Amino acid sequence: MANRSFYDIVMVGDFRFPGGAASGPGEQIRAQAKAGYRTGLIQIKGPVLGYPHPFNPTVRKCVDEGLADLLDPRDSISASLLLAYHPQIFTYPPSHSFSIDAETRLFIISHPLLDGEGNPYYDWNTINNNAQEVFGPDMLWAPLGPLVRAPVAGLENPPPLFEHDWLEVLDIDDWAATRHGFCDNRPVIGRHSRPDFLKWPDDRETTLAAYPDDPACRVRVLGGAPFLKDLVGDYPANWEVLPFNSVDPKEFLRTIDFFVYFHHSRWVEAFGRVIIEAMASGALAILPPMFEVLFGEAAIYGEPKDVKSLVSEYYGDWSAFAEQKGRTAEILRQRFSHTAHVDRVRKLVGPPRKVQVTTSTAPKPPPVRAIFMTSNGIGMGHLTRTLAIARRCCPAIQPIFVTMSQALKVIQEHNFLAEYIPFHSYLKCDNNRWNHFLRQQLNEIISYYNASVLVFDGNVAYGGLTSSLRDNPKCLSLWCRRAMWRPGTAAEDIIKRESEFHGVVEPGELANSYDHGLTTKYRSRTRLVDPIRLLDQNELMDRQLAREHLGIDPDKTAVLLQLGSGNNFDYSKVRSLVLSRLLREKDLQIAVAQWMISNEDLELPPEVIRLSLYPLGKYLRAFDFVISAAGYNGFHELLATGVPTIFIPNEEPSMDEQLSRAQYAEHKSLALCIRARELYKVDPYLDMILEPGFREDITARCASLPQANGAHEAAEFVHELTFTARADREPRRFWRSRHA
Repeated sequence: MANRSFYDIVMVGDFRFPGGAASGPGEQIRAQAKAGYRTGLIQIKGPVLGYPHPFNPTVRKCVDEGLADLLDPRDSISASLLLAYHPQIFTYPPSHSFSIDAETRLFIISHPLLDGEGNPYYDWNTINNNAQEVFGPDMLWAPLGPLVRAPVAGLENPPPLFEHDWLEVLDIDDWAATRHGFCDNRPVIGRHSRPDFLKWPDDRETTLAAYPDDPACRVRVLGGAPFLKDLVGDYPANWEVLPFNSVDPKEFLRTIDFFVYFHHSRWVEAFGRVIIEAMASGALAILPPMFEVLFGEAAIYGEPKDVKSLVSEYYGDWSAFAEQKGRTAEILRQRFSHTAHVDRVRKLVGPPRKVQVTTSTAPKPPPVRAIFMTSNGIGMGHLTRTLAIARRCCPAIQPIFVTMSQALKVIQEHNFLAEYIPFHSYLKCDNNRWNHFLRQQLNEIISYYNASVLVFDGNVAYGGLTSSLRDNPKCLSLWCRRAMWRPGTAAEDIIKRESEFHGVVEPGELANSYDHGLTTKYRSRTRLVDPIRLLDQNELMDRQLAREHLGIDPDKTAVLLQLGSGNNFDYSKVRSLVLSRLLREKDLQIAVAQWMISNEDLELPPEVIRLSLYPLGKYLRAFDFVISAAGYNGFHELLATGVPTIFIPNEEPSMDEQLSRAQYAEHKSLALCIRARELYKVDPYLDMILEPGFREDITARCASLPQANGAHEAAEFVHELTFTARADREPRRFWRSRHA
């Protein structure tokens, strides 16, 4: 007997939207959690957003804090209340069939049926049929507010409407700001909205009436973009325009006296979440008359031409301003607060239930699996980045590795299941035949493990891989693609293969200002994260323990040489010269890293310690300084740890731009850089780094670098995708033949 999980409330929607369409449900989750209701989320990738954006931060934070559970769409679930959000998400039926037994089912209509010119945004009949098919009959449409309800109710044959509007809510106390007077010695008019021309008036004249070009007032805008300059020309001298979310909206709204919001005639604002945020922050809202049916006496109303006189009237009378603020606060608590939302839920389904699970005869679904695929590589970079992400995935996800790397045992030592596919150069076979083989192998692997997501880390998305992704459209895919591509060597057709993936994750580069590669021009589908490292700082051994483990004398200066595998770049001359110089130093212990996939076995003097450990980064604190290649992982590990380093970049043309990384570090006085051909630098640079004071300065400067590890954010992204049901295309396209 499998368990059918019980949740008081199950919320279904696309929680990636950057605006109120997702932050609104996030606020409701908080209200429900405070009242003791258990909430589950089912994520659907709808057709509105073209590729997998990350979750809205408001929703993501709720999941991270345990206020809601992200559910497997295949699970069997019982609920008191099912809430499905945003009609256009259900333009097509989801790729997964759901098993949700809910007593009450509401379809929250958070987007208007018609635009300002009376044209339909969506086919409500098709959407209603899809929703009924997925969630069952008797599903009621609950408009977000009266501005959405009116056109739906006016249909000749309207869908079944819920009797009340499902209004947006806010934690009023969290947004409230104590005000004893105005923000400045002149009125401060402000507005905050996502950067969309439809969120602004139709023309320049109307815009400057609502947001005056007048030194007698200040105008502050949060949500500027190039379209705004096209609308108004050069910004007036009294305007201050900030990019969207460049500052915390909560802090921004506390710096304005009047929140003035007028939009395009073609736009119908379903609710206007930013309006209640501004009201709760203590600003007086000046709105078009159409909003009166929603906000009543909480705002004042007029046309753009009325703004200056209304501002002048209330700015000249603090008591009138304060009186209006009091009316606003009372209405907000009555209609738009957490308490109001909980009262609404309680009337529908009663108090939270104590029972958590019921039994069901439904078979338990298999584990949710994500495939992490890596190319072969000449080093350990691809494998290390995927391990960094996989080991931070939530326990509900089972990572499955598919790798071409000879370091297969590293994956197994991390207790992950791994499949090995040899690269065509090892098989000495034709590239086209190998890609055909790769396609067949991946098809079998994706099918056997029933994988929800495939994450690929490699420089080139092989034809066999992209063909397999087309064969398996229900499996979402990410390309984890590092930056710093060597200018002029990366073909456009290689990077354009990103269109075969649902998104791109780019591990951050500390040296990003030195990046002139092709990826900098292809970021429309890219999720930038912080530098990805296998280990967090708290996972590294301290100096004493690391030295004990490696057999290094605790009282001697120790240096590590890690110049990579040497499989494609000749380090022999510079390595020999470095070792010769270091061996002349008394009381210096030298260790050399031997790569487990190296094609050569280094000949080393007997007094040199040979290390073949993974991950070697765990022991970095054992060393006083390091001589290292400038590959992605080693570079970011060393700077994050603050170990003084001389970087000797691998400059083989097929590699990433290691020289730029190393030169960046030297120019910022974070490390030193020697090119492999600059043998004349070896002695003077070693003289410098052998000085304790010099090393202390480098360590101090590295300590100021950001320490965030992007592997955590990348793992969150994989988590979101793994528990996503696709509904962004016609169902027949999910079931087409693999060899069509």
